[in-house]
Order: sequence, then C-alpha cells, then structure tokens
Amino acid sequence: MPSLKTTVELQFGGRCKRPPQGVHFAPGRLLLLGEHLPLLDGQVLATPVPEGVACAWGVRPDSRVVVWGMNARQKDSFHGDQLFKSGRVWADLARGAYAHVGRDRGRMPGIDLMVMGDLPQGEGLASSAAYLVVLLRSIYEAVGVYRSKWELAEDVPLIEREWRGVESDTAAPYVVAAAKPGQVLYVDCRHLNHEVLHLDTAHELCAEETGIDRSRSDPRYDARRLELAVAADEVVAAVPDLFRLPDLSVKAFVQIEGRLSEVTRKRARYVVTETHRVSRAYDALQRGDMQKLGQLMYEAHQSLAHDFESSTREVDHLVDLAMSKPSILGARMNGMGWGGRLAVLQST
Repeated sequence: MPSLKTTVELQFGGRCKRPPQGVHFAPGRLLLLGEHLPLLDGQVLATPVPEGVACAWGVRPDSRVVVWGMNARQKDSFHGDQLFKSGRVWADLARGAYAHVGRDRGRMPGIDLMVMGDLPQGEGLASSAAYLVVLLRSIYEAVGVYRSKWELAEDVPLIEREWRGVESDTAAPYVVAAAKPGQVLYVDCRHLNHEVLHLDTAHELCAEETGIDRSRSDPRYDARRLELAVAADEVVAAVPDLFRLPDLSVKAFVQIEGRLSEVTRKRARYVVTETHRVSRAYDALQRGDMQKLGQLMYEAHQSLAHDFESSTREVDHLVDLAMSKPSILGARMNGMGWGGRLAVLQST
C-alpha cells in the first residue's frame, strides 16, 4: 500500500495535471506525560504516532490559492488579497496559514495545496498542529523561505487563535515538526528545545481508542486554563523567590497547600506532581526502566482525574481495565480531557 505522501503526490498529479513541486508530512503526537504543562512553559515527554497529515504543493501561474481538502472531499479557492473566514475550519486554517506567511512576505504567489491525512481528528493526537505544520512548510517553501521547527511551533498558536478562535500551545506543533519514528522527545516548552530518548525494543507506545468523543470547544477546557493561570499566580505570590509554578518542589508545595483554596490547591498539585513525574520518567527512560515509566503514566492519570478533574467515569474504567492486562505497564488519558484516546505502554 502506498504511503500517505505517495498517495497525495499521485492525487495532486491527477487533479492538477502536473507533478507537485514538493510534498510534506507531519505525524500526530502522543503524550506520555506532561499534559497541560505547556500552558505554564513546563516539560513534556511525547512521541510521534504513525498516522499523520501530508500536503503536496505547486505554484500556480495566476494569483489564486486552491486548497484541496481530500478528507473533507471539498475544495477552497481564494485570492491572497481577499482573505476572510469561510466558516469551514479546515479551509480557514489554510487561509490563516497563507495570510500568516504573507504578512511578512508582501506579494504572494498563487499556490495549489492538496492535503490528506489518516490521523483521527478530535482525539488528542495533535491533528490540527500536524495539518498546520504541513501547510506552513509547503507555503514557506513555495515562497523560498526556510522555517525551523521552533518558528513553526510559534506560528501555529497564532493562526489557531486568529482563524479558529481557540487557544493552543507550542508543544504539539514542535513535536510533530521535530519527532522521528521511534523517538521519545523530552521537550522543554519554555526554551523550545528537546532531547531524544528511546523506548527499549521490547515495549511500545500506542494510542488506544476509547469511543468517547470530546470537543476542542468544550467550555471546561477554557475553565481549566483559567484555573491553572490563577493557581500559578496565587502560588507564586505565596512563595518568596518562586518564578514559575512548575519550579516548585513537591516538598515545598506540601508546606503551603493549606493556605490555598480548594480549586487552586488541586490544580497546583497537579502541576507540581506532574512536573516531578516528567522528571522521574525521563530518568526511567534513560535507565530503560519501563515498569517505572508505566507506573508514572498511571499515576498521571489518577492526578488528571482527581486534581485536574478532566476525566470521566468511563475513561477511568477503561484505564483500569487496560492496567488489568499483564502486557500493559501504563495507561493514561491523552489529550485535553473528557475523552479522546488513551496513551498505553505495553510489552511487544
């Protein structure tokens, strides 16, 4: 079976009657640990998934931009000097990517962009980040500009905020732009850099379906973002010389938690303990201790359920069911919460 890149390349040739000038691919990503920590410039452990998004591109002889959304089975067409929202998310993100590149470039060429993916949407696998990364790489390449993974990671949240009306972070686009198959990235979201780690060959990470849908527009997500920001401000104000909430040790948090309101205490406890878990998981990966990594993933889910309060009874049941299987070492909810996929560590 041809790869996604090959398939979109052939489809482009058939629809546009010429071969593409370039084809880009970006994978989805699975978080082992560090959910929500990018909101506070924390650290995460993440790995790419096999599925992703591919984009073939070619410069047109006119000024029109044509975007072929192969999964939506629709086409969008616009001129660069007439950019406005169409009401279709996939098309608006493409328009936003083109407008973002053109903001600094001035006059832009017409481009054919054909996008195709096999990455499930809305399941916490960074499908939107992968979509924008391949679009941005294609458009930048069409105008003769190289854009690094750091710069792409900073582009994506700006486009999502302006053209989709949602808040996102730099961690997801950074991982999908930087990761290679089989790698685990330890990403410092404050400085946007990473270290490459690996699982041992006897284990694998996978994204298991739960069958529980959740929406990026769920108001509970925005509520948690606000609660995290409030918790970070309150804790920093309560601890002399503390610069950021993720810098607070577990021991220091225990000493002040009695002075915090119930919601602030729970959200801060999640951040502090999850930051500690990411650090311990980093050490476990370096030692090849998969049992410890799995244990930390399960502990992370318990904290997401009880401290961050972003799980559901059904998701908790599926995590416990997964953990009852001898081949599974760790499981946790992946994504912003209330459904989506499970991140599962299992023996091969």
